[in-house]
Amino acid sequence: MISSSPAVPGGGPLVVATAAGTGMAWLMMIAAVVCLAFVPFLVRAADVGPGAAGFWRMVLALPLLAAWSATVDRRQPVAIPASGARRRGLLAAIAAGLAFTGDLFFFHRAIGTTTVANAALLCQLAPVMVVAALWIFGGERPGRGLIAGLGLALAGAWLLVRDTGDRAGADVMGDLSAVAAAACYAAYLIAIKAARRSIAAGTTMLVTTAVSAVGLGLLAVASGEVLMPSSLAGWAAVAALGILAHAGGQGLATAALGRLPVGAASLLLLIQPVITAAFGWPIEGEMPSLVQVAGAMLLLAALATANPAVRPAWRRTGPAPLAAR
Repeated sequence: MISSSPAVPGGGPLVVATAAGTGMAWLMMIAAVVCLAFVPFLVRAADVGPGAAGFWRMVLALPLLAAWSATVDRRQPVAIPASGARRRGLLAAIAAGLAFTGDLFFFHRAIGTTTVANAALLCQLAPVMVVAALWIFGGERPGRGLIAGLGLALAGAWLLVRDTGDRAGADVMGDLSAVAAAACYAAYLIAIKAARRSIAAGTTMLVTTAVSAVGLGLLAVASGEVLMPSSLAGWAAVAALGILAHAGGQGLATAALGRLPVGAASLLLLIQPVITAAFGWPIEGEMPSLVQVAGAMLLLAALATANPAVRPAWRRTGPAPLAAR
């Protein structure tokens, strides 16, 4: 059960969850992590290009997100923001959709050109980039622990890409695509933070998804990609991307993150790339090297250090600094 509370500056509501609601939110988050952990395998199974896979992921999720926005959001008692605040929120959601377009395009490209473990782990640099951006452009100086976390993240990322060129089917350009995806996702998180001050989670997801569908479709056409799956398995993969991964995983995470302690929820999300990496061996035959394992451990340690440090800046705006893909 969700109850309303006084609005925060900028027009957004503070949401208070009961014990039962919090327990349900944890179940939703666990389900989201499991759904999202299998995205790299679904992208590889879809017999279309990276942009087209993202396009179908967005388009097939739109009906479910529209239903969410039309029903769940309207039933929740929230403070109604001023028209100017709502307009700014919608513009921020559009910006988030453009950033998410770049994120998915580069993330899906990375999945096809490097190991699924590297793609999943390097994309988790996004919250570290958020902290760096807020430090450089927002004047929010991090503490010593967070600076140490940034150093660990860089060391872990370097170890992950160090032996990529020696691994079959992997390319350093794939690792760079994953880093580019992380940068786009960092921009997405900052824009989502602004949007959620004045518009609800379902509306935010609907707007960002619609914008991303258009952007990814245009990128796929411009890149000359194969747009339509040519097999039943390919259609099943893109359907699972839209329904299971995006509407299910991303939607559940977006809803749950508004009800849970940000630091704890963020740490749970760190399990996602671990699950992906673990299944990369039996499904794709990508056995991790000792160097790769060491890099993964450093990167996860860095993210575990970084997330609680930025908790106050994200407490009232909904999504955690480490959010689900």
